Amino acid sequence: MVSLKSLNKLIKENNHENSVIYANEVSNAVIDVFSEAVAVSQSMNNTFIQSLLKNQDKIPEEQKNKIIQNYLSDIVVKFGYSTAFLTDDSQMLYHAENGFVKTVDPSNPDDDWYVPFRDSGKLYELNIDNDQANDNRITVYINMRMEDSAGNFIGICGVGVPINQILSLLRSMEAQSGISIKLVNVNGDVQVANGAQLKLQRSQEEIKAAIAEYDYSKSYVYTPKGMDGFSIIKYISECQWFAVIEYQGGKNSILSTMLFRNLMICLVILLVVLIIFSFVLGTFTKRTEKVVEESLIDELTGLKNRKAYQTELERLNADGNMADISIATMDINGLKVTNDNFGHTAGDELIQGAANIMKEVFCENGWNVYRTGGDEFVAIICSPVSDLDVLVQDFKEQEKLFIHDKITELSVSIGTVQGYNQRGISCVEDLIKIADKRMYSDKEIFYSQASHERRKR
Repeated sequence: MVSLKSLNKLIKENNHENSVIYANEVSNAVIDVFSEAVAVSQSMNNTFIQSLLKNQDKIPEEQKNKIIQNYLSDIVVKFGYSTAFLTDDSQMLYHAENGFVKTVDPSNPDDDWYVPFRDSGKLYELNIDNDQANDNRITVYINMRMEDSAGNFIGICGVGVPINQILSLLRSMEAQSGISIKLVNVNGDVQVANGAQLKLQRSQEEIKAAIAEYDYSKSYVYTPKGMDGFSIIKYISECQWFAVIEYQGGKNSILSTMLFRNLMICLVILLVVLIIFSFVLGTFTKRTEKVVEESLIDELTGLKNRKAYQTELERLNADGNMADISIATMDINGLKVTNDNFGHTAGDELIQGAANIMKEVFCENGWNVYRTGGDEFVAIICSPVSDLDVLVQDFKEQEKLFIHDKITELSVSIGTVQGYNQRGISCVEDLIKIADKRMYSDKEIFYSQASHERRKR
Protein backbone atom coordinates (compact mmCIF):
# COMPACT_ATOMS: atom_id res chain seq x y z
CA MET A 1 0.00 0.00 0.00
CA VAL A 2 2.89 2.36 0.82
CA SER A 3 4.45 1.56 -2.57
CA LEU A 4 1.21 2.23 -4.39
CA LYS A 5 0.72 5.54 -2.57
CA SER A 6 4.26 6.65 -3.39
CA LEU A 7 3.84 5.59 -7.01
CA ASN A 8 0.58 7.52 -7.31
CA LYS A 9 2.28 10.67 -5.94
CA LEU A 10 5.12 10.32 -8.42
CA ILE A 11 2.63 9.83 -11.27
CA LYS A 12 0.76 13.04 -10.41
CA GLU A 13 3.99 15.04 -10.14
CA ASN A 14 5.18 13.63 -13.46
CA ASN A 15 1.84 14.44 -15.11
CA HIS A 16 2.05 18.05 -13.92
CA GLU A 17 5.53 18.44 -15.36
CA ASN A 18 4.54 16.76 -18.62
CA SER A 19 1.40 18.88 -18.96
CA VAL A 20 3.46 22.08 -18.82
CA ILE A 21 5.77 20.70 -21.49
CA TYR A 22 2.76 19.80 -23.68
CA ALA A 23 1.21 23.26 -23.18
CA ASN A 24 4.45 25.02 -24.13
CA GLU A 25 4.92 22.78 -27.17
CA VAL A 26 1.39 23.48 -28.41
CA SER A 27 1.76 27.21 -27.74
CA ASN A 28 5.09 27.42 -29.56
CA ALA A 29 3.79 25.41 -32.50
CA VAL A 30 0.74 27.64 -32.89
CA ILE A 31 2.84 30.79 -32.53
CA ASP A 32 5.24 29.53 -35.21
CA VAL A 33 2.33 29.11 -37.61
CA PHE A 34 0.57 32.41 -36.94
CA SER A 35 3.28 34.92 -35.95
CA GLU A 36 4.57 35.27 -39.51
CA ALA A 37 1.01 35.37 -40.89
CA VAL A 38 0.11 38.19 -38.50
CA ALA A 39 3.27 40.12 -39.41
CA VAL A 40 2.63 39.73 -43.14
CA SER A 41 -1.00 40.83 -42.71
CA GLN A 42 0.12 43.92 -40.79
CA SER A 43 2.64 44.82 -43.51
CA MET A 44 -0.18 44.87 -46.07
CA ASN A 45 -1.46 48.13 -44.55
CA ASN A 46 1.25 50.15 -46.28
CA THR A 47 1.49 53.49 -48.07
CA PHE A 48 1.13 51.80 -51.45
CA ILE A 49 -2.28 50.32 -50.60
CA GLN A 50 -3.38 53.44 -48.71
CA SER A 51 -2.51 55.63 -51.71
CA LEU A 52 -4.21 53.23 -54.12
CA LEU A 53 -7.48 53.25 -52.14
CA LYS A 54 -7.33 57.00 -51.62
CA ASN A 55 -6.91 57.73 -55.34
CA GLN A 56 -8.97 54.86 -56.73
CA ASP A 57 -11.49 57.26 -58.30
CA LYS A 58 -8.71 58.34 -60.66
CA ILE A 59 -7.93 54.79 -61.78
CA PRO A 60 -10.11 52.69 -64.08
CA GLU A 61 -11.94 50.00 -62.15
CA GLU A 62 -10.45 47.13 -64.15
CA GLN A 63 -6.92 48.47 -63.74
CA LYS A 64 -7.36 48.98 -60.00
CA ASN A 65 -8.68 45.45 -59.53
CA LYS A 66 -5.76 44.06 -61.51
CA ILE A 67 -3.24 45.95 -59.38
CA ILE A 68 -4.80 44.61 -56.18
CA GLN A 69 -4.98 41.09 -57.59
CA ASN A 70 -1.28 41.12 -58.53
CA TYR A 71 -0.38 42.50 -55.11
CA LEU A 72 -2.32 39.77 -53.28
CA SER A 73 -1.09 37.06 -55.64
CA ASP A 74 2.53 38.05 -54.96
CA ILE A 75 1.93 37.62 -51.22
CA VAL A 76 0.42 34.14 -51.69
CA VAL A 77 3.29 33.05 -53.94
CA LYS A 78 6.01 34.56 -51.76
CA PHE A 79 4.83 33.21 -48.41
CA GLY A 80 2.88 30.12 -49.47
CA TYR A 81 -0.46 31.02 -47.84
CA SER A 82 -3.70 29.58 -49.11
CA THR A 83 -5.16 33.03 -49.81
CA ALA A 84 -4.68 36.76 -49.37
CA PHE A 85 -7.51 39.30 -49.32
CA LEU A 86 -8.29 42.99 -49.03
CA THR A 87 -11.56 44.84 -48.43
CA ASP A 88 -12.16 48.46 -49.38
CA ASP A 89 -14.53 50.01 -46.84
CA SER A 90 -15.41 52.99 -49.06
CA GLN A 91 -16.87 50.72 -51.76
CA MET A 92 -17.41 47.61 -49.62
CA LEU A 93 -15.49 45.48 -52.14
CA TYR A 94 -13.73 42.21 -51.30
CA HIS A 95 -10.65 41.28 -53.37
CA ALA A 96 -8.80 37.94 -53.47
CA GLU A 97 -5.53 36.83 -55.03
CA ASN A 98 -7.23 34.98 -57.90
CA GLY A 99 -9.08 38.08 -59.09
CA PHE A 100 -12.27 37.23 -57.23
CA VAL A 101 -14.10 40.46 -56.36
CA LYS A 102 -17.46 40.77 -54.65
CA THR A 103 -19.47 43.33 -52.72
CA VAL A 104 -19.44 42.81 -48.96
CA ASP A 105 -23.01 42.49 -47.67
CA PRO A 106 -23.13 42.65 -43.85
CA SER A 107 -26.66 41.21 -43.91
CA ASN A 108 -25.35 38.10 -45.64
CA PRO A 109 -24.27 35.33 -43.20
CA ASP A 110 -21.16 34.87 -45.33
CA ASP A 111 -20.06 38.43 -44.51
CA ASP A 112 -21.26 38.73 -40.92
CA TRP A 113 -17.66 38.86 -39.69
CA TYR A 114 -16.97 42.24 -41.31
CA VAL A 115 -18.95 44.79 -39.25
CA PRO A 116 -18.22 43.27 -35.79
CA PHE A 117 -14.49 43.34 -36.46
CA ARG A 118 -14.62 46.83 -37.97
CA ASP A 119 -16.49 48.17 -34.94
CA SER A 120 -14.39 46.27 -32.38
CA GLY A 121 -11.35 48.52 -32.75
CA LYS A 122 -9.06 45.47 -32.59
CA LEU A 123 -5.82 45.54 -34.56
CA TYR A 124 -6.36 41.95 -35.71
CA GLU A 125 -8.26 38.77 -34.98
CA LEU A 126 -8.28 35.17 -36.17
CA ASN A 127 -11.42 33.93 -37.86
CA ILE A 128 -12.13 30.41 -39.16
CA ASP A 129 -14.29 30.27 -42.26
CA ASN A 130 -14.69 28.64 -45.68
CA ASP A 131 -12.52 30.13 -48.44
CA GLN A 132 -15.07 30.37 -51.22
CA ALA A 133 -12.56 31.85 -53.60
CA ASN A 134 -10.64 28.56 -53.28
CA ASP A 135 -13.03 25.58 -53.35
CA ASN A 136 -14.57 26.38 -49.93
CA ARG A 137 -11.63 24.87 -48.04
CA ILE A 138 -11.59 25.63 -44.32
CA THR A 139 -9.11 28.43 -43.59
CA VAL A 140 -7.90 30.40 -40.58
CA TYR A 141 -8.10 34.05 -41.63
CA ILE A 142 -5.97 36.75 -40.06
CA ASN A 143 -8.22 39.82 -40.26
CA MET A 144 -5.98 42.92 -39.99
CA ARG A 145 -7.35 46.42 -39.46
CA MET A 146 -6.35 48.98 -42.11
CA GLU A 147 -6.13 52.67 -41.28
CA ASP A 148 -4.77 55.67 -43.17
CA SER A 149 -2.12 58.06 -41.84
CA ALA A 150 -4.81 60.02 -40.01
CA GLY A 151 -6.06 56.93 -38.19
CA ASN A 152 -9.24 56.57 -40.23
CA PHE A 153 -10.54 53.05 -40.89
CA ILE A 154 -10.21 52.20 -44.61
CA GLY A 155 -10.68 48.45 -44.76
CA ILE A 156 -9.52 44.99 -43.72
CA CYS A 157 -6.71 42.92 -45.16
CA GLY A 158 -4.96 39.68 -44.30
CA VAL A 159 -3.95 36.18 -45.30
CA GLY A 160 -5.37 32.71 -44.81
CA VAL A 161 -3.63 29.71 -43.25
CA PRO A 162 -5.11 26.29 -44.20
CA ILE A 163 -6.75 24.60 -41.21
CA ASN A 164 -5.01 21.34 -42.14
CA GLN A 165 -1.67 22.93 -41.30
CA ILE A 166 -2.82 23.40 -37.70
CA LEU A 167 -4.62 20.06 -37.50
CA SER A 168 -1.49 18.25 -38.65
CA LEU A 169 0.48 19.73 -35.76
CA LEU A 170 -2.17 18.81 -33.20
CA ARG A 171 -2.67 15.34 -34.62
CA SER A 172 1.04 14.58 -34.34
CA MET A 173 1.18 15.72 -30.70
CA GLU A 174 -1.98 13.80 -29.77
CA ALA A 175 -0.66 10.60 -31.36
CA GLN A 176 2.68 10.83 -29.57
CA SER A 177 1.39 11.64 -26.10
CA GLY A 178 -2.15 10.22 -25.84
CA ILE A 179 -3.51 13.70 -25.05
CA SER A 180 -6.35 15.67 -26.60
CA ILE A 181 -5.90 19.25 -27.76
CA LYS A 182 -8.39 22.00 -28.52
CA LEU A 183 -7.74 25.60 -29.53
CA VAL A 184 -10.47 27.82 -28.08
CA ASN A 185 -11.20 31.53 -28.49
CA VAL A 186 -11.82 33.98 -25.65
CA ASN A 187 -15.56 33.25 -25.79
CA GLY A 188 -14.93 29.57 -25.11
CA ASP A 189 -15.83 28.51 -28.67
CA VAL A 190 -13.70 25.69 -30.07
CA GLN A 191 -11.79 26.90 -33.13
CA VAL A 192 -9.57 23.93 -33.94
CA ALA A 193 -9.80 20.28 -32.84
CA ASN A 194 -9.06 17.02 -34.60
CA GLY A 195 -12.10 15.19 -33.25
CA ALA A 196 -10.23 11.90 -32.89
CA GLN A 197 -10.08 12.29 -29.10
CA LEU A 198 -13.60 13.53 -28.41
CA LYS A 199 -14.16 11.02 -25.57
CA LEU A 200 -11.23 12.59 -23.73
CA GLN A 201 -12.43 16.16 -24.04
CA ARG A 202 -14.67 18.14 -21.74
CA SER A 203 -18.05 19.41 -22.80
CA GLN A 204 -18.42 22.80 -24.47
CA GLU A 205 -20.08 24.20 -21.34
CA GLU A 206 -17.17 23.14 -19.11
CA ILE A 207 -14.65 24.74 -21.44
CA LYS A 208 -16.58 28.01 -21.60
CA ALA A 209 -16.81 28.11 -17.80
CA ALA A 210 -13.07 27.46 -17.46
CA ILE A 211 -12.21 30.18 -19.99
CA ALA A 212 -14.55 32.66 -18.27
CA GLU A 213 -12.75 32.07 -14.95
CA TYR A 214 -9.24 31.96 -16.40
CA ASP A 215 -6.60 33.84 -14.37
CA TYR A 216 -4.52 35.78 -16.92
CA SER A 217 -1.88 36.54 -14.28
CA LYS A 218 -0.80 32.88 -14.42
CA SER A 219 1.17 31.18 -17.17
CA TYR A 220 -1.32 28.31 -17.16
CA VAL A 221 -4.11 26.71 -15.12
CA TYR A 222 -3.54 23.04 -14.22
CA THR A 223 -6.21 20.68 -12.85
CA PRO A 224 -5.60 17.02 -11.88
CA LYS A 225 -8.40 14.65 -12.88
CA GLY A 226 -9.03 11.18 -11.47
CA MET A 227 -6.13 8.96 -10.46
CA ASP A 228 -3.69 10.04 -13.16
CA GLY A 229 -5.50 12.34 -15.56
CA PHE A 230 -5.22 16.10 -15.92
CA SER A 231 -6.23 19.18 -17.86
CA ILE A 232 -4.18 22.30 -18.50
CA ILE A 233 -5.26 25.60 -20.09
CA LYS A 234 -2.73 28.09 -21.46
CA TYR A 235 -3.48 31.46 -23.09
CA ILE A 236 -1.64 32.14 -26.36
CA SER A 237 -1.67 35.93 -26.63
CA GLU A 238 -0.16 35.97 -30.14
CA CYS A 239 -3.34 34.51 -31.62
CA GLN A 240 -5.74 35.34 -28.74
CA TRP A 241 -6.65 31.66 -28.33
CA PHE A 242 -6.42 29.19 -25.46
CA ALA A 243 -4.77 25.79 -25.70
CA VAL A 244 -6.95 23.29 -23.79
CA ILE A 245 -4.98 20.07 -23.25
CA GLU A 246 -6.44 17.03 -21.52
CA TYR A 247 -5.30 13.55 -20.58
CA GLN A 248 -7.89 11.05 -19.43
CA GLY A 249 -5.38 8.79 -17.71
CA GLY A 250 -5.46 5.03 -17.62
CA LYS A 251 -1.96 3.91 -18.46
CA ASN A 252 -0.47 4.74 -15.09
CA SER A 253 -3.47 3.48 -13.14
CA ILE A 254 -3.16 0.16 -14.98
CA LEU A 255 0.48 0.04 -13.93
CA SER A 256 -0.54 0.66 -10.32
CA THR A 257 -3.16 -2.10 -10.47
CA MET A 258 -0.70 -4.51 -12.00
CA LEU A 259 1.88 -3.72 -9.30
CA PHE A 260 -0.66 -4.44 -6.56
CA ARG A 261 -1.84 -7.58 -8.34
CA ASN A 262 1.71 -8.84 -8.76
CA LEU A 263 2.36 -8.44 -5.02
CA MET A 264 -0.68 -10.59 -4.30
CA ILE A 265 0.10 -13.13 -6.98
CA CYS A 266 3.48 -13.76 -5.31
CA LEU A 267 1.51 -15.68 -2.68
CA VAL A 268 -0.02 -18.14 -5.14
CA ILE A 269 1.42 -20.84 -7.33
CA LEU A 270 3.18 -20.16 -10.66
CA LEU A 271 0.31 -21.73 -12.60
CA VAL A 272 -2.12 -19.04 -11.42
CA VAL A 273 0.39 -16.35 -12.41
CA LEU A 274 0.63 -17.79 -15.93
CA ILE A 275 -3.16 -18.03 -16.29
CA ILE A 276 -3.73 -14.42 -15.20
CA PHE A 277 -0.94 -13.17 -17.44
CA SER A 278 -2.40 -14.99 -20.44
CA PHE A 279 -5.87 -13.62 -19.71
CA VAL A 280 -4.66 -10.02 -19.35
CA LEU A 281 -2.56 -10.26 -22.50
CA GLY A 282 -5.44 -11.70 -24.51
CA THR A 283 -7.86 -9.04 -23.29
CA PHE A 284 -5.41 -6.26 -24.05
CA THR A 285 -4.81 -7.62 -27.55
CA LYS A 286 -8.54 -7.80 -28.30
CA ARG A 287 -9.13 -4.28 -26.97
CA THR A 288 -6.20 -2.98 -29.00
CA GLU A 289 -7.55 -4.59 -32.17
CA LYS A 290 -10.99 -3.14 -31.46
CA VAL A 291 -9.59 0.35 -30.88
CA VAL A 292 -7.61 0.16 -34.13
CA GLU A 293 -10.72 -0.96 -36.01
CA GLU A 294 -12.88 1.78 -34.48
CA SER A 295 -10.23 4.43 -35.26
CA LEU A 296 -10.86 3.81 -38.96
CA ILE A 297 -14.63 4.46 -38.75
CA ASP A 298 -16.28 7.89 -39.01
CA GLU A 299 -18.43 8.30 -35.90
CA LEU A 300 -21.27 10.28 -37.51
CA THR A 301 -21.85 8.18 -40.63
CA GLY A 302 -20.41 4.74 -39.88
CA LEU A 303 -18.40 4.94 -43.10
CA LYS A 304 -14.63 4.63 -43.19
CA ASN A 305 -12.82 7.83 -42.17
CA ARG A 306 -10.02 9.89 -43.67
CA LYS A 307 -7.33 7.89 -41.89
CA ALA A 308 -8.59 4.70 -43.55
CA TYR A 309 -8.82 6.61 -46.85
CA GLN A 310 -5.16 7.69 -46.71
CA THR A 311 -4.11 4.12 -45.89
CA GLU A 312 -6.08 2.82 -48.87
CA LEU A 313 -4.50 5.39 -51.23
CA GLU A 314 -1.03 4.31 -50.09
CA ARG A 315 -1.93 0.65 -50.68
CA LEU A 316 -3.33 1.32 -54.16
CA ASN A 317 -0.32 3.40 -55.18
CA ALA A 318 2.03 0.68 -53.91
CA ASP A 319 0.11 -1.90 -55.95
CA GLY A 320 0.43 0.31 -59.01
CA ASN A 321 -2.42 -1.23 -61.04
CA MET A 322 -4.46 1.89 -61.87
CA ALA A 323 -6.42 0.19 -64.68
CA ASP A 324 -8.47 -1.93 -62.27
CA ILE A 325 -9.57 0.99 -60.07
CA SER A 326 -12.99 2.67 -60.24
CA ILE A 327 -13.70 5.82 -58.24
CA ALA A 328 -16.73 7.98 -57.39
CA THR A 329 -16.25 11.30 -55.58
CA MET A 330 -19.29 12.85 -53.92
CA ASP A 331 -20.07 16.20 -52.27
CA ILE A 332 -23.32 17.18 -50.53
CA ASN A 333 -24.97 20.22 -52.08
CA GLY A 334 -26.28 23.00 -49.87
CA LEU A 335 -24.88 21.76 -46.55
CA LYS A 336 -23.67 25.23 -45.54
CA VAL A 337 -27.09 26.76 -46.26
CA THR A 338 -28.74 23.96 -44.26
CA ASN A 339 -26.44 24.55 -41.28
CA ASP A 340 -27.00 28.31 -41.42
CA ASN A 341 -30.78 28.12 -41.77
CA PHE A 342 -31.70 25.05 -39.72
CA GLY A 343 -28.70 24.37 -37.50
CA HIS A 344 -25.98 21.71 -37.46
CA THR A 345 -28.41 19.04 -36.27
CA ALA A 346 -30.20 19.34 -39.60
CA GLY A 347 -26.83 19.38 -41.36
CA ASP A 348 -25.91 16.11 -39.61
CA GLU A 349 -29.20 14.59 -40.77
CA LEU A 350 -28.27 15.56 -44.32
CA ILE A 351 -24.81 13.96 -43.98
CA GLN A 352 -26.25 10.79 -42.43
CA GLY A 353 -28.93 10.56 -45.10
CA ALA A 354 -26.34 10.79 -47.86
CA ALA A 355 -24.16 8.21 -46.09
CA ASN A 356 -27.06 5.75 -45.79
CA ILE A 357 -27.68 5.97 -49.53
CA MET A 358 -23.96 5.43 -50.20
CA LYS A 359 -24.03 2.31 -48.04
CA GLU A 360 -27.06 0.95 -49.88
CA VAL A 361 -25.88 1.78 -53.42
CA PHE A 362 -22.09 1.45 -53.21
CA CYS A 363 -21.18 -0.61 -50.12
CA GLU A 364 -23.75 -3.29 -50.97
CA ASN A 365 -22.05 -3.62 -54.38
CA GLY A 366 -18.55 -4.15 -52.98
CA TRP A 367 -17.30 -0.54 -52.89
CA ASN A 368 -15.44 0.99 -49.95
CA VAL A 369 -16.84 4.42 -49.09
CA TYR A 370 -14.82 6.99 -47.12
CA ARG A 371 -15.86 10.29 -45.52
CA THR A 372 -12.87 12.50 -46.42
CA GLY A 373 -14.25 15.84 -45.20
CA GLY A 374 -17.30 17.48 -43.68
CA ASP A 375 -19.50 16.90 -46.74
CA GLU A 376 -17.03 15.09 -49.00
CA PHE A 377 -16.99 11.35 -49.75
CA VAL A 378 -14.99 9.02 -51.97
CA ALA A 379 -16.07 5.52 -53.08
CA ILE A 380 -13.40 3.11 -54.39
CA ILE A 381 -13.52 -0.39 -55.84
CA CYS A 382 -10.54 -2.29 -57.24
CA SER A 383 -12.19 -3.48 -60.42
CA PRO A 384 -13.79 -2.01 -63.55
CA VAL A 385 -17.55 -1.59 -63.14
CA SER A 386 -19.78 -2.28 -66.12
CA ASP A 387 -22.92 -0.75 -64.56
CA LEU A 388 -21.36 2.41 -63.07
CA ASP A 389 -23.90 4.69 -64.75
CA VAL A 390 -26.67 2.48 -63.37
CA LEU A 391 -25.29 2.84 -59.84
CA VAL A 392 -25.13 6.62 -60.20
CA GLN A 393 -28.70 6.71 -61.50
CA ASP A 394 -29.81 4.48 -58.64
CA PHE A 395 -28.15 6.88 -56.22
CA LYS A 396 -29.99 9.85 -57.75
CA GLU A 397 -33.28 7.97 -57.44
CA GLN A 398 -32.61 7.20 -53.77
CA GLU A 399 -32.00 10.92 -53.14
CA LYS A 400 -35.58 11.66 -54.16
CA LEU A 401 -36.87 9.35 -51.42
CA PHE A 402 -35.00 11.19 -48.68
CA ILE A 403 -37.15 12.90 -46.07
CA HIS A 404 -36.36 13.94 -42.52
CA ASP A 405 -37.66 16.09 -39.69
CA LYS A 406 -36.20 19.42 -40.80
CA ILE A 407 -34.89 18.73 -44.30
CA THR A 408 -36.87 17.21 -47.14
CA GLU A 409 -34.36 17.60 -49.97
CA LEU A 410 -31.03 15.83 -50.42
CA SER A 411 -28.72 16.43 -53.35
CA VAL A 412 -25.24 15.00 -53.84
CA SER A 413 -22.93 15.90 -56.72
CA ILE A 414 -21.13 12.86 -58.13
CA GLY A 415 -18.13 12.45 -60.40
CA THR A 416 -16.89 9.03 -61.57
CA VAL A 417 -13.85 7.64 -63.35
CA GLN A 418 -12.54 4.19 -64.28
CA GLY A 419 -8.82 3.62 -64.59
CA TYR A 420 -8.96 1.29 -67.58
CA ASN A 421 -10.04 4.06 -69.97
CA GLN A 422 -7.59 6.71 -68.74
CA ARG A 423 -4.11 7.16 -70.17
CA GLY A 424 -1.03 8.55 -68.48
CA ILE A 425 -2.28 7.80 -64.95
CA SER A 426 0.58 7.12 -62.55
CA CYS A 427 -1.18 7.25 -59.18
CA VAL A 428 -4.66 7.01 -57.72
CA GLU A 429 -4.63 10.74 -56.90
CA ASP A 430 -4.69 11.44 -60.66
CA LEU A 431 -7.90 9.42 -60.98
CA ILE A 432 -9.42 11.25 -58.02
CA LYS A 433 -8.66 14.61 -59.66
CA ILE A 434 -10.54 13.52 -62.79
CA ALA A 435 -13.50 12.34 -60.72
CA ASP A 436 -13.43 15.61 -58.73
CA LYS A 437 -13.53 17.67 -61.93
CA ARG A 438 -16.60 15.76 -63.10
CA MET A 439 -18.16 16.06 -59.68
CA TYR A 440 -17.74 19.85 -59.69
CA SER A 441 -19.32 19.96 -63.15
CA ASP A 442 -22.30 18.11 -61.65
CA LYS A 443 -22.34 20.61 -58.78
CA GLU A 444 -22.38 23.58 -61.19
CA ILE A 445 -25.52 22.13 -62.79
CA PHE A 446 -27.16 21.92 -59.36
CA TYR A 447 -26.28 25.48 -58.37
CA SER A 448 -27.28 26.87 -61.76
CA GLN A 449 -30.86 26.31 -60.68
CA ALA A 450 -32.36 29.53 -59.32
CA SER A 451 -33.81 27.84 -56.22
CA HIS A 452 -30.43 26.81 -54.88
CA GLU A 453 -28.19 29.12 -52.86
CA ARG A 454 -24.43 28.97 -52.80
CA ARG A 455 -22.12 30.82 -50.45
CA LYS A 456 -19.66 33.11 -52.25
CA ARG A 457 -16.72 35.13 -50.94
